[in-house]
Amino acid sequence: MKKFTIRSYKFCFVSRGPGETGQARALAKFLSKKGGKILFCLHQEKNLFFLKDDKEFKIFLTPTPGNLKKVVENERPDFLFLFNSKMWDDEFKEKCPFKKPKFVFCFDSNWLFNDKKYPHYKFLKWADKYFILFPKKIFELGLKEFGGNFKIEEKIKKKLIPIGFIPSYSPLPEKKKKKIKKELGIKEKLIFSYFSGFGAGYRGFALENFVKACERLMKKKREIRAIYIGPRLGIQKDWLIEKEGVSAKKYFEILASSDLVFMHQGMVTLAQGISCQIPVICNVSILKTELPRLHFWEVLPFKRAGVCEMFSKTTKIEKIAKKVEELLFNKKKVEKMKKRQREIFERGEEKFLKELKKICTN
Repeated sequence: MKKFTIRSYKFCFVSRGPGETGQARALAKFLSKKGGKILFCLHQEKNLFFLKDDKEFKIFLTPTPGNLKKVVENERPDFLFLFNSKMWDDEFKEKCPFKKPKFVFCFDSNWLFNDKKYPHYKFLKWADKYFILFPKKIFELGLKEFGGNFKIEEKIKKKLIPIGFIPSYSPLPEKKKKKIKKELGIKEKLIFSYFSGFGAGYRGFALENFVKACERLMKKKREIRAIYIGPRLGIQKDWLIEKEGVSAKKYFEILASSDLVFMHQGMVTLAQGISCQIPVICNVSILKTELPRLHFWEVLPFKRAGVCEMFSKTTKIEKIAKKVEELLFNKKKVEKMKKRQREIFERGEEKFLKELKKICTN
């Protein structure tokens, strides 16, 4: 059996949306620190922002399979990592358009591995493995056989490996949290809110619910402040801070210094909240007509595991406000969720490295 060393390999990361870029960046940084050579291909130019401080990566824009083909053929990576097995068109998903690297892995934060049931979300057929970026228990809770809503094709199950969260962060020290809050000018309880990402245009309801719920607490003289990360909204509220275009590092630091995360459905933000043991509320809704309850179903396993709360578009504001207040000021309820988060958490980068060693030494 040959000795496994990261330094011997070149890794090509390909990411689609902002959340997937955050996931890919975390694993790329992890492997880079161990000596791996990193190529980073971005499907969308706007995501260059997330890599602006990563000088150790060789970065390319690859909006089409043809662009990626040039990079793979010129750079000849040993591994191709696709952060989303649903990337590009059906032709790309059926057949590799270039000489295939030694290994092709996909990294997904969903359960949509069933072309008959979810034809709009066809996955890559020629990948060697599919790494699922959830803890094993969360993944199982999403499957029909364990009371969830998703059914996966049997032929693909043997290629699926749940490895935990990527990025997998650790809670910030209290001293650091106080420093971040001081920089923001906040002494009160802090709520971190995020509603951006893919399809964010239809998530306006979640922001409206959030604002209304906070206004109710302000009337009760609750000492709270909130910070919103994303495109400028122009909401004039004394208790709300708007920030646009923060780095991935600053995004995490603010989130990890908060007392509650209020969001839509973004899996990377949810993973960060759970990693740092910050209570989370997800306010989810319908995505498209062909999968009318997709976001609800995706977040439901997390709610069932007790690591977040979940509301729908039509949940009454009184109920949302009550839960926000509870997860800020009820120590017993807060600690109960934090305990569940600690129990469910799995560090994905380290679990992936173990799987990678198995693959490369066989």
